[in-house]
Amino acid sequence: MHILSVPRQRLPTCILYGIIGALAVAVLSYLIRRVASSSRTKAPLPPGPPGEFLLGHLRVVPADAVFKKYAEWGREYKTDVLHFETFGTKTIVLNSLKSAVELLDRRGLNYADRPRFVMFEEMGWSPTLTWLRWGPKFQLHRRVLQPPFTKSKIGRYTGMQRKEALICCKGLIEDPANWLVAVRRCSVAIVLKIAYGLDVDGPDSPWISLAEGSAEAIGKAGAPASSIMDHIPATRYLPSWLPFMERLRYAHTWRSAIQKTARLPFQESLNQMKTMSKLDDAYFTHNRVAIFNENAKKGLSNDFDLEDIKGAASTILIAGNDTTAATVTLLVLYLMQNPDVQRKAQQEVDRVVGTDRLPTWDDVPNLHYAKLVLQETYRMNPLSPLGIPHASVADDVYEGMFIPKGAIIYPNVWAMLHDESVYADPFRFWPERYLDKEAGGNGEPLPVGNFGFGRRICVGRSLAENSLLIVLAMILATVDIGWPLGPDGRPTPFEPEWSFRGQAVVMPFDATITSRSTGLLTSIDEELRALENGKVI
Repeated sequence: MHILSVPRQRLPTCILYGIIGALAVAVLSYLIRRVASSSRTKAPLPPGPPGEFLLGHLRVVPADAVFKKYAEWGREYKTDVLHFETFGTKTIVLNSLKSAVELLDRRGLNYADRPRFVMFEEMGWSPTLTWLRWGPKFQLHRRVLQPPFTKSKIGRYTGMQRKEALICCKGLIEDPANWLVAVRRCSVAIVLKIAYGLDVDGPDSPWISLAEGSAEAIGKAGAPASSIMDHIPATRYLPSWLPFMERLRYAHTWRSAIQKTARLPFQESLNQMKTMSKLDDAYFTHNRVAIFNENAKKGLSNDFDLEDIKGAASTILIAGNDTTAATVTLLVLYLMQNPDVQRKAQQEVDRVVGTDRLPTWDDVPNLHYAKLVLQETYRMNPLSPLGIPHASVADDVYEGMFIPKGAIIYPNVWAMLHDESVYADPFRFWPERYLDKEAGGNGEPLPVGNFGFGRRICVGRSLAENSLLIVLAMILATVDIGWPLGPDGRPTPFEPEWSFRGQAVVMPFDATITSRSTGLLTSIDEELRALENGKVI
């Protein structure tokens, strides 16, 4: 019998040297950091599970639902602060609100930095406020981004937010089988208008698919700063087909979509401005470009350039769209799963608003139970369960545990909001838990951490919450949400699927959505016509 001989494939010499070089750098970095950290303090690092030689915890920490594993390890080692190490990079996980507030809020200046997000660089993210390291560039972006979103300024967007909430509910009633399309359209329309002054013409708008692409890319990219590239930046230059470079392949797959999300709406906004006699100060790019152009005309230096404006605007689009769409989807899920909560919230809307009109902004302050429904949604499923990681600027000691300079700090928001010592029956959706015991509740604290901590807290949180409150109020006023119906016409409860790869998001699911009364579409159309004619409601 003749046996064919198959030659063994060899890596090109340059690639082989690259791998050897990367490993050598990893080993050297590991040893240097070990010596440096051990010589700085006698305080021990926080406890944690054992790692592997050289690799540390690279293969110990799971890629999926890692926030749940961190909470489990916290219970196992009886600590609210955990330590992990990969190729010499130290990671600290904060499982309690107490530790997060003490370190990230009270000692905020020492934890205001971010780690370098090498994987996100490979994905093509332009410099944005979310990812920037602490320093002049970050402070510039915050100065550029923050003024339009202070509480005194966000009132200018309420008319537009209510209009989009009306259009959303119109879509829910007219096409309930595709309810998620209406939700996604609403979230993109709000942030696209605020960021760029652009309109979403309908559910097939290319802006929707563009924004959804970036949301999907970041939602499944894994915990920020956790890839091998983030620990050993030189590995970004290795071939993406290598078995351990899965995250690099992912980054390259989504690179084009991410770059388009930052570039295309900004360019369209600039084109739109060229046709306008006066820019609209309410929209972010209009406002910032007007300042930029005015300074240039006067011969004054600008603190920011067009790239800074583009990066800041993309932050609004990406973060705002993702937060709004995912949270409204969760609201639909929890209202469907908890009909008693839905009924109680609807009764409050009927009592405050009545049944002969639709909710306005004057009603929102009086919708106390609806606000608790939103807070309980925040608590049940924080969208970014590990937040966006901080980095320590200098060595620190917390309750006898050493936190070295340059450590990556993850606030495990999910663990904080499912802490049984704080929240009774934490996996139950129970908005009343925040009420005083005399009012039938349990006096539990409102959730903290969903929008970040300390000097990295989200500047758009008040704007985002306004969008969510008016959409929730309008949904409660206009539709009933129930389980999908089976072939026999009966409700069919189910457990939805989730993605915990990076963010915690529920996968698309079916629901039965019906109008609460026959005349609602007419009322919605009348209100939309009134808004088009300039009447503020």
